[in-house]
Amino acid sequence: MKLFKKFKVPRWKIIIGLLVIVFFMIITSIRHDLHLDVDMLRESLSTLPDLAFENIKMTREISGDLWSVKIPRVSQEKMHLKLQSLDISRTLENNKGEWLFFGREGVYSHDQQAAKINDLTGTLSNGKRILNFESPGVNWNGHQNEIEFPDGLVVYDEAVSLSTSQASLDKDGVILLNQGGVIEWSRSSK
Repeated sequence: MKLFKKFKVPRWKIIIGLLVIVFFMIITSIRHDLHLDVDMLRESLSTLPDLAFENIKMTREISGDLWSVKIPRVSQEKMHLKLQSLDISRTLENNKGEWLFFGREGVYSHDQQAAKINDLTGTLSNGKRILNFESPGVNWNGHQNEIEFPDGLVVYDEAVSLSTSQASLDKDGVILLNQGGVIEWSRSSK
């Protein structure tokens, strides 16, 4: 006498059953992650030992523009990254221009999604004209996507020089002079 009968289950039912099980496992994992205590996670990150990274290179496309960052040395201390010798470039969509930033050092805050870079120099190019700039310091706020020059900015090329005690730069390359500025120009003899 046979106690067990052989059942033949179609292969597609087995596959669908496995997919349903995997789907429920993923949902359970997501629900678990959504209920994590963010403050506890921050606290555990703050207890990590200080770390140092060398020769960091990142590339990311944001709204059609290609951003590249090269940093020879990054050290993590609590919730801040200390950056040394930054090299940042932004190639505008459809090669309509390029922004190049070079900074001596900087600090990035995870919590605030903000950065401060000291001794910034660089160029802004739109394909027709290249403007050079220098600033003792720049602040970047990721939440508001703005760049501020609280300690002043000098923008120049071979014909024009603009200096201001405070400025900001929007995502389109428009420089706003928050407290006025001084423009000097020279006539080239042709």
